[in-house]
Amino acid sequence: MAGVRVKIRGIYSTALTGLLLELGFEIVSPSEVIRARFGLPENPEPEEVLIVDRRDKQGVVIEGVRGAVEEVVAALRDTLPYAVFVRRETKAPKGKGLLAALAAAKERVLAEFTRPVKELLDVIRAKYVPTLPGHHYLKAIDSARVDEVEAAALPGEFPVAAERLREELVYRFLEPGKTVEVWHGKAGGGFSWWGTVARLVPGEVLVLERQFRGGGTYDSLDLPKEEGDHGAVELYEDRWWGRRTYFRADGTPIGEIYNIHTPPELYPDGVRYLDLEVDVVRYPDGKVAVVDEDVLARKAEEGLIPAPLAERALKEARELEAQLHNEGVRS
Repeated sequence: MAGVRVKIRGIYSTALTGLLLELGFEIVSPSEVIRARFGLPENPEPEEVLIVDRRDKQGVVIEGVRGAVEEVVAALRDTLPYAVFVRRETKAPKGKGLLAALAAAKERVLAEFTRPVKELLDVIRAKYVPTLPGHHYLKAIDSARVDEVEAAALPGEFPVAAERLREELVYRFLEPGKTVEVWHGKAGGGFSWWGTVARLVPGEVLVLERQFRGGGTYDSLDLPKEEGDHGAVELYEDRWWGRRTYFRADGTPIGEIYNIHTPPELYPDGVRYLDLEVDVVRYPDGKVAVVDEDVLARKAEEGLIPAPLAERALKEARELEAQLHNEGVRS
């Protein structure tokens, strides 16, 4: 890695600069703020790897010379074990000329920074500059407002300032009756669904109500969807699972699914988490089972879900299964 030149821009710059410097990478073209924080020279050498924010601020794009990109990604995999990396193919010009050769030498990787990754980056950043709890999560919502609060508050005031900022930027928007989007991320893809806010306890749980049309089946339960079915989704901010309950139109329970996912991040217009494939199911007769372990294992083998994240998912599923057997998990 010695000699690999990396240029970094965006809301993760300070944390990633500190991390990569510690690992022996060379930072080129640092911004004025980064030069001041780390005592770096201007260093106008051309970069081999460029790291910039994704458009949604939920991670970064890592692109550049193939071998150098691979070294950076390997270093980040080791230090950010819950980050997910997906290689993106670059369109190479047809032919065998210089442009085709240069394109073939390039690589582009997208990194997804789940909530635990953002929190780890907060810790890394705090080694170099006073950092608000939830700094990177809040920066993804309103970067300028976070800068204002960090500049105005003393470090000892940061925990209270962070709580107030969450209320200002997130919680006040999630009023009962509001329809919000849930970004149900999956390694290698994902989808969105919509729910109506039923209840919010800031810092604890967001409860969403859903209505279903007839047709199809409920994943994991393998039971048919009927007209008038309804349910609720409980998303706990500090837990690695969310509880989903399903009912027929007359109130008859259909079952419960405990979806194992990264701790959710609440936003003013919705929720975001990464589905970790495995679920825990409680059927109407009380039977409890862990399902889709094979899907988790396959995605881990394919490198779509990093091994530490897969291990954490299975650990959470097993512990929850035991808890449901022994005590029950009901709100």
